[in-house]
Amino acid sequence: MDKEIRADAKLKNLPPDILDTLWRLRNPDEELDKKHTYVEVLAWLKSEHGIDSSLGALSEFYSWLRLKHRIENAARRATQVRLELAKDSTITPDDLERIAQTVFTAETVENGDVEAFVKLATLRLNRQRVDQDERKLKILEAKAAKADAAEEVTNDGALTEEEKAARIKQIFRMG
Repeated sequence: MDKEIRADAKLKNLPPDILDTLWRLRNPDEELDKKHTYVEVLAWLKSEHGIDSSLGALSEFYSWLRLKHRIENAARRATQVRLELAKDSTITPDDLERIAQTVFTAETVENGDVEAFVKLATLRLNRQRVDQDERKLKILEAKAAKADAAEEVTNDGALTEEEKAARIKQIFRMG
């Protein structure tokens, strides 16, 4: 749910307690509770909160709300796993993060949220590429520093050719 909600999205911007009520109207906690129709929910919104909406908007809202619940539940389970595993001192922070991401991914895929899985997999790949690019940059910076040092040695007129060769070998750890 990383996408910002539009300011004019009446239903998505309702307070959390009303969002919870809307969820329960269509997804009752108890078997005996009635699952309300969209028409009944629209009537409830109008009578209780003075909100007018359409069946299409309500249907799209419930799709969004279902996805929101799935992602929140997956994130909650991933956090629970991370907290439990954090008690084990042999597990590194990187391992904790990787395991939590795996749990989150498994939860989103199990719930049929392929779009969230694809986004997560793409983010993970991008993170790996950034990490790899950072390692490459460090290597290139180290090589550039050695090349600069070698250039200074070769331009140093006070050194003999033997001294220059010895210093360059030392810079590049060649002997």
